[in-house]
Amino acid sequence: MDWYKSKKILIIALLITNIVLFGYLSFNYYQNRDETTTSAFVKEVSQLLAEKDIKIHEDAYIPKNKNKLPSLRVEFESYSASDINKRFFNSTGYVEEPNSGYTKINSDNELVGIINSRTIRYENSTKSGSLNISDMVQAEDLAEKFLIEKDFDISNMKCTFRSEEDGKYQLIYSKTFDDVVIERSYTKFVIDKKIGVVSMDRLWLNVIDKSQTDISLSSAPRALLTLLDDSSNYGKTIVEIDECYYFDPEAQGYLEAIQGRAIPAWRIQFSDGENVEVDNY
Repeated sequence: MDWYKSKKILIIALLITNIVLFGYLSFNYYQNRDETTTSAFVKEVSQLLAEKDIKIHEDAYIPKNKNKLPSLRVEFESYSASDINKRFFNSTGYVEEPNSGYTKINSDNELVGIINSRTIRYENSTKSGSLNISDMVQAEDLAEKFLIEKDFDISNMKCTFRSEEDGKYQLIYSKTFDDVVIERSYTKFVIDKKIGVVSMDRLWLNVIDKSQTDISLSSAPRALLTLLDDSSNYGKTIVEIDECYYFDPEAQGYLEAIQGRAIPAWRIQFSDGENVEVDNY
């Protein structure tokens, strides 16, 4: 057999091998792919949500990829009366302890409450002011300056909700780890255009370490289907669907828990500032 014929046979054999391999890979893809990530399934989910008046904002992206994240060992940021009195009032505030789970500190028109050593509620009852906060950027700058002045770390956080109504700005900041939000941790501000910060609520988490192995999330379209189980979601508009870490022992009745494990979940944000977390469990 001459070289030309041998070369021709070799080329034909390679073509047949490639066709068989392509067919095998295609078969495996369609056999193993997650049907809940297909465009048809996403469309069906959108229709089911619409039947309950749950809208998906036109700018909201529904992820179709299958994500993996590690779990995190986290702990609540804790506070003592002496620490908060020093941060807010240079240790000159009047401290009261109505019960074992609640401490309040007063100074003139300002009040800080500490609940279970981990939640802070600040209120400023001043009736008038001379500030002129004209836009959301200035409101965010003021909120972050307030945190710095009170000796709070502003790294690893992002503003996840903002709104303006009746001369007041509402801002919600969330803790992040590698740019992924950790729920449920928050710092909520109400800022008056003339007065400045009139309230702040804070429940914060710190990361101790992360797991060595990753956990696979179920698909985002499948997570959206769970909204149908709760009528309180009806009539709302979804503005963002993104991965997050989720740790909320209080929702499970563990009020004394100090630390635990935050697991990967989907975070579904509504236009009213509320959000829902959906995990695999």
